[in-house]
Amino acid sequence: MNRQISIPAALAVIAGVTDVTSWLLLGGFFSAHVTGNLVVMAADVVRGTLPDLASMLAVPVFIVATVAATLVARRIGAHSHATDRLLLGGQAAFLIAAAVLSFTTQASTHPRSGTAILIGMLAVCAMAAQNAYLHLVPDRALSTAVMTGNLVAGTIAVTDIARSRGEDRQARQRWTQTWPLLAGFIGGCLVGAAGAALFGDHAAVLPALLALALFLTTLRPGSFDVPNPRSSDVRQKGA
Repeated sequence: MNRQISIPAALAVIAGVTDVTSWLLLGGFFSAHVTGNLVVMAADVVRGTLPDLASMLAVPVFIVATVAATLVARRIGAHSHATDRLLLGGQAAFLIAAAVLSFTTQASTHPRSGTAILIGMLAVCAMAAQNAYLHLVPDRALSTAVMTGNLVAGTIAVTDIARSRGEDRQARQRWTQTWPLLAGFIGGCLVGAAGAALFGDHAAVLPALLALALFLTTLRPGSFDVPNPRSSDVRQKGA
């Protein structure tokens, strides 16, 4: 599996673990599927329940964090190796901070406490860094936190493969690009759920360790020495 698929697949695992642990341990709060909090808030309003502060803050915090990541990436250069490391390192740093705080409070018992909300916002910032990376750095922006589009793409690809009896090369390529994201996210959700059941609030360590491991791979010499089609196009146009 090449880097253009393996890194998004790894990010899908991290998103799945982060989303499930935040949902189970922070009172039904989405950190990766951020817009899902709008659904939760709408349901609360209809039922006459005051929405959680974490749910109300998630979208604006995500936007602000994405703006910050974009400004930094534009200043450094979207295709600079430093940008890769900065955004993935930022994701790891936010998740590590959330994991450290998980040892200072019982967030699952007091999900509306200030510390629990801060843990949730750190996770949201981590997912903002991840999504900013996916939209700014790779040639093709892939979704690692919301699987609806990937599920549709995968289903269409499998249908086209079946119709053509395996002859449709483009459909096979689409399936090859899609299934690792679906498998990664589902696997991450299962790991997050198992971790929450086994370790409780300390399960926040799991996405932190995974993000740190991914970041460390960016420090290896040549880890990002992959030709970027956008860069090639720019060079050709400037020639």
